[in-house]
Amino acid sequence: MPFVAAKSSLQLTTDEMQALKSLPVATQITAKKALQGSNRDLARLVDSISIPKTSRYSCLVPIFHAILDSVQVPNYIDAKTIPTIMRAMGALMGLVKVTTVASSASNGGDDVVTKYIVRRWDDIYPWMRFFARNCLPPPYDVSVAPPRPDLCSVFDAATLCITPLSLICTKSEEGRHLLRSSVSVQHFVAQLWILVGNLGGDVLQGDPRTTTDGLVSMLRASFALTNQVCVSESEDPDKITLPLSNYIQAAGGVKAVVSTLLRYIRRIIRDAVAVEEPRSWTTRDRSVNQLHLYTVGLHYSFQFLQTVSRQDASCRAQLIRQGSVRTVVNAITQILPRILVQANKELDFHPQLGLADRQNVLWAGYSYIASAIRDADDGVTSVCQAIDAGLLQTLEKGVVCPPHANRRDHPPRGRLGDIELLFLLATFFVYHRVVDSICRHWYRMQSVPMEKREIRDKGLGVALELVLTSTIHAMDHRSVEPINIHEYRCSGPGCPMCTSKFVSKKRRCSGCLVSIYCSEKCQRTAWRNGHKKWCRVLRCTVGESPQSSSHAARSNCQQGRGAHTISVRVFKSLQASKTVRSRDRPKTWKRAFVKHSSSSLHSAINSCSCST
Repeated sequence: MPFVAAKSSLQLTTDEMQALKSLPVATQITAKKALQGSNRDLARLVDSISIPKTSRYSCLVPIFHAILDSVQVPNYIDAKTIPTIMRAMGALMGLVKVTTVASSASNGGDDVVTKYIVRRWDDIYPWMRFFARNCLPPPYDVSVAPPRPDLCSVFDAATLCITPLSLICTKSEEGRHLLRSSVSVQHFVAQLWILVGNLGGDVLQGDPRTTTDGLVSMLRASFALTNQVCVSESEDPDKITLPLSNYIQAAGGVKAVVSTLLRYIRRIIRDAVAVEEPRSWTTRDRSVNQLHLYTVGLHYSFQFLQTVSRQDASCRAQLIRQGSVRTVVNAITQILPRILVQANKELDFHPQLGLADRQNVLWAGYSYIASAIRDADDGVTSVCQAIDAGLLQTLEKGVVCPPHANRRDHPPRGRLGDIELLFLLATFFVYHRVVDSICRHWYRMQSVPMEKREIRDKGLGVALELVLTSTIHAMDHRSVEPINIHEYRCSGPGCPMCTSKFVSKKRRCSGCLVSIYCSEKCQRTAWRNGHKKWCRVLRCTVGESPQSSSHAARSNCQQGRGAHTISVRVFKSLQASKTVRSRDRPKTWKRAFVKHSSSSLHSAINSCSCST
């Protein structure tokens, strides 16, 4: 007798019926009753799925699809719709459970996830939104209880909503394009990202496991990939990708995105530092796998940080204001001694857990710091944040690990993010604020005991030595105080008076605004000894406005006594010449006009206006 889903348009095919015969007889009977509408048998069927034999239970996936296709999301929740909700929850939980292990058991897992989840997205996604809306706490206030906690626990709701997204991001290219191109899905992911970032503690309500597993920490580290996929570029350039502004708006704005992202980084680092020291650096060690999970989450958080900073100017400025450079440097400082460890050849050359991938995490952080310095409106602030946070000390610790260049006995190193960042820092050593940060760095280094380290990364060691030498030179140049002779000494000829002795009585020439004098006597002497000639030249170096021109003319009238009489006479002769025709003008007037330049003309007019 063929298995037919009650009240469903989906009927099991002959091949699917034949695959069910591989299950135990009791399981076949349970599956038949589950299709007929028994929620108790459906829950029993989901519980009977054992992880070691999940490939054997893959034949149950069509049953779960048939159940999800037969039920619809209710508009309201009451006693009549609760059985339908529980039925959909059991089918979705079984589908997630089978897909998770089946994708891990297969080589790529792309076909499994695409077939089981992505192709059935129209049936699965509405129920994911339903359980997130009714069984999870609000994203921005996780202390508030969910609207309907009686339907399922927070742990089960998080599993139903987050696990399918994680599977799509890691195993399905078609699913990744779905996340990048759907407005509704991006809004859903952004709300979940805010929720996971605000969760506190280590256990979700309803978690059957112990508190030592750190479920929330693992959930936070794994969800960083989902978040990065939503804002990254598509693998296929012909496919449409939504702009970053859509995701920022869905997450609550620039401030919400920036604060949540920096909180993710700080909490991932806190969880990674709390991991116990591995007993044996092997792929089967629990601490090694936990460190790998946190390292991957930190890597994708750095990539998301760089993507947001590069594509949105407001996010970039807000990140700098909230100390993103300082946060990244602190994260690298704390994670570096845990991951830059040469364990053994098997682990160091592992494709996922190897030393090369661990170094890529650090270079992702260095790349963000470099981009923040280059692209920021105020790169000096970013450089000061990095140096004050201890970037130079952190780079010094990195020389103990070999570079792993492209050689036969070493894994590839990848981008030289640390060396590039070092040489970028050196270009800012001409700024006083940066030199002050360098002085504070060397002051801190005096209290740190010197340790003799073996320099294994010689490329980084040479670059670091050059930059540290440049810091010393910058401090030497900074110690030389600039002296302006016109500001610190009386401009009177032969006067040895300094500013400190007449600071309360000093006079400044109102014409040039440069020369200062200790007394009126020195000011008159300087005017007769050549300042009259250079006053306007010096004024040009400062800049001139109409008001300052009148002040300069007034100063000239007061200091050069005969200048006013000459200017009035020239001005009157010019006024009288306006009534004479140009052809009748005498040659003496032309000689007089050539003698007095246009600057004298403006000075004469201004002096007359001052006298009136």
